[in-house]
Amino acid sequence: MADAIVRGAERAGIDSCVYLPDSVLTGTIRKFESSGKFLMLPCAREDEGIAAAVGLYIGGRSPICLMESSGLGYSPLILARAIAQRTPVFIVASHGYGPGELFDYHCATFLVAEGVFRGLNIPYSIASNIESLDDLVERSVQTTRGQLTCYGVIVPPYLTRDR
Repeated sequence: MADAIVRGAERAGIDSCVYLPDSVLTGTIRKFESSGKFLMLPCAREDEGIAAAVGLYIGGRSPICLMESSGLGYSPLILARAIAQRTPVFIVASHGYGPGELFDYHCATFLVAEGVFRGLNIPYSIASNIESLDDLVERSVQTTRGQLTCYGVIVPPYLTRDR
């Protein structure tokens, strides 16, 4: 999964990675970091990460935000501001409805993520396989830039089992 996300981000011209530690995305964060091609910006809260991504874009950078889906619950205000000012924000968030969620407590995680995306009318996709994940990331970034909007990709934990 990590290789696919980084590959898609590189093809899309992403140059910065804003992230919060997350068990599902740990390998992806490490892959971005080890490539040496991205400005890496760790954050303490998800709304801070979204705000940093907005600032990076305004400053001429092309960021990606990596976080657990539950953290989107902290982010509606800054996401609404990004939408209102037509600032693209691309988010990759872990956990989502569908197969592969092992723990019942993640129910709140994906209820929040999809609720925020739907409530703010932010388009999103749920990744379903590694084989097309790089294309999904690249197309999603193209959508954020072309439509000057936010876009989310939700990755379930089973995709972390790279083949």
